[in-house]
Formats: sequence, structure tokens, C-alpha cells
Amino acid sequence: MTELATIDVIGAWLGIFLTICILSFLYGDNPFYKLAEHLFVGVSVGYIIVVQIKNNLYVKLERGLTWSDAVPIALMAMLFARVASRRLAWLAKFPLAFAVALFAGQSIVGLVGADLADQMKAAASPLVVERTDLNTADAPRLSLLPGVSPDLAAKLVAERELRPFDSLDDALARPSLLAAERADLAAERGPIVGLDARAAVRAGELDWFGVASQVLLLLALLAGLLYFYFSIAHRGAVGAASRAGAWILMIGFGASFGWTVQGRIALAIGRAQDIRGTFLGPRDAAQVHGEAAALVSIAIVGGGIYLWERRRRRAAAAAGHDQEPPPYAPHSHAPDSPGSPPAPPAAP
Repeated sequence: MTELATIDVIGAWLGIFLTICILSFLYGDNPFYKLAEHLFVGVSVGYIIVVQIKNNLYVKLERGLTWSDAVPIALMAMLFARVASRRLAWLAKFPLAFAVALFAGQSIVGLVGADLADQMKAAASPLVVERTDLNTADAPRLSLLPGVSPDLAAKLVAERELRPFDSLDDALARPSLLAAERADLAAERGPIVGLDARAAVRAGELDWFGVASQVLLLLALLAGLLYFYFSIAHRGAVGAASRAGAWILMIGFGASFGWTVQGRIALAIGRAQDIRGTFLGPRDAAQVHGEAAALVSIAIVGGGIYLWERRRRRAAAAAGHDQEPPPYAPHSHAPDSPGSPPAPPAAP
């Protein structure tokens, strides 16, 4: 194993330092967090600009410009008019509007196809869910079963042609299956959501958990839609169903938020593993010294935040002493206006 280059070690230390800088936001907004934030945004924007120029502009210049490139070039020139002249800055609105409309249209089509269409397809699926028959199902459908890979599905199809399966245990005991494949199938077995609940050796057997899931999905869908139906008063049974729909919506939002939090925690775990050198070899981890880099970074960030806080408080205290105290109203010798109550006597 070759030793790491010095630039790789410096990059690893810099990554650990920036990680600690981002985590310093737990204390509060500070210069170290702003440094890491601005550096991340700047590097991201610079990378995107370089990629766009290389993948678009250079490619067009290499193959030669055609008349079909007139519109993109005109839009690009109108976009740069914003920084070229204040009088022509209004021209930049047209390419911006074109880009926003283009990406909005693509996003809408993608979201409708990926989310809405799949939800409609799932909601329109039959309530009766049958188990997959190992003796009649094709290989693609068998590969949808838990623990069944495409290669294993092909083996099951070949085995049933020799002799039909009598039971699920018979399918797992066929000689063409490897020991690792048998272990994977055994780990996926279960009477509720496992292989036993979704596979059978006879046609017409029901997956009762799948049936219950479909019924629950239909009821939840109707209750959620009823919550947004305002043509009738939400009283009685309709009110109870709409309240149930609100609870279902809250459960969905909570699950989505929990999934997001889990993703962020996974990223934090990945950064901790990078600091520990989990994904590096023993020799590379010994060269990086991730734990030492983390301790040094914590000391630098912690000491810097302490000095920054002291300086900020001293500046605030100095600004407070420089201000003159406001005049006290009872000490004023201005004559009282008619009808106003007399001023209290001054303190001796």
C-alpha cells in the first residue's frame, strides 16, 4: 500500500476542520460557521459554473456553431446585459423567465409522474392481494419477493420445471441453491411481512397483511381527501372522518420529517466515521490521525469563539458607555402646558 500524499493528508485535516466549523453552529452563529458556509457555497457555485461551461460552451465551440445556437447565444448575451449596462439590465428578465419556466415545467412533469401517478396507481390497486405462486410466477415477479435475487429467481424457475414445489421449505432445500442464498432466504422468512406471508406453492392464497394494508390505505386516502372537502359541514360522522384525516396527515408529515432527520443523522455518522478513519486502511488512517485532527480543530474553533465573544462583549460595553443617558423628564424646566398635570418635585 502506497503512502498518502501530503496534499491528501492536508485535505483530510481540512475536511475535519470544516466539519467542526459547521458543528459550531450548535453554540450559535459565529465566524467559523460563516467561513465554512461561505466556502461551501462558493466552491459549489464555482464547480457548477466550470461544469456548465465545459459541458455546454466548450462542446458547442468544438463542434462549431450553427443557426440553431442563435437563440441560446442571444439569451446568454441578454443575461450578461445585467452586468454590462444599467440601461440594458431589463433584458436579463427574459432569459431568467425562460429558465425558470423551463425548469418549473420539467419539475412539474417529474413530480406528477414520480409522486402523483405512483400514488394513484397504488390507490387504484385491488384490495385483494394474493401471494406469489412459486410454481407459476415468472422470474421477474419472483425477484420481487424478499431475499430473492434475479439469479435465485432463475434457479427457482429451473428447479420447478424439474419438479414442482411442495412447500416453501422444499423450494429452499433444492440442490442448485447456494448456502449463502439459503441463508438470505431464511433471514427473510416471517408470517406477517416476510417470505412466508408473500409466497405460496398454490394459487389463490391471500396475503392477509397485504389485504389489511390496502384497506388501510384506501380508508386513509378517503379520510385525507375528506379533510379538504368543504362543501358539507364537518359534523357528525363527516367531522369524525375529517379529524381522522387530519391525524393521518400529521402522521405523514411526521414520518417525512423523521426521514429527513434520519438522513441528516446518517450524514453526521458518515463524517464521524471519516474522522475515525473507518473507510481508510490501517496505514492511511495512521497517516491522517483523524482523532488528533478533530481535537486540534475543536481547540482552534473553541478558542476562536471564546476570543470572538470577548471582543464582541467589550465592543458592546464600549458602545454602551459612549452613549449619554437620556434626560430625566421631571428635571426639565419647560413650562407646563395648559391642562397638563404638574410635574413632581425634583429629588433633593
